[in-house]
Amino acid sequence: MNTNIKKYLLTLEDGRNEPIKDLDNAKRIVLVDKDTVGAEDITFAYCKFEAKTSVHKKHTHKDAEEVIYILSGKGMSGIGDTEIEMTKGDTMFIPRGSVHWFYNPFDEPVEMLFIYTKPSLNSAGYKVVE
Repeated sequence: MNTNIKKYLLTLEDGRNEPIKDLDNAKRIVLVDKDTVGAEDITFAYCKFEAKTSVHKKHTHKDAEEVIYILSGKGMSGIGDTEIEMTKGDTMFIPRGSVHWFYNPFDEPVEMLFIYTKPSLNSAGYKVVE
């Protein structure tokens, strides 16, 4: 198999800036999905929520599970009827169809990685529930 490895080696600058619906002062860079590298089953992205201003409303994605990993800073994350502070090194698994949210009320930005188990954000079935 003759594969051009450079097609699959990505930097943050190679990603696609895809703003988060209903969310100001946050950045989302999609690195791996159907459109970037032809992924068939996953979406992988980087997010940065600015200090005290970023709120991702309660939402679901009925067709995808999600994993969030905090790279730096801290934020508040909720799933179902429970909310918890997430800090650097924390990982949260979000089951398919679960109501969840994230916001940053703190004095520093929070950076994270996330993975959806669908090849695009559109195919995850995103829906705001609040």
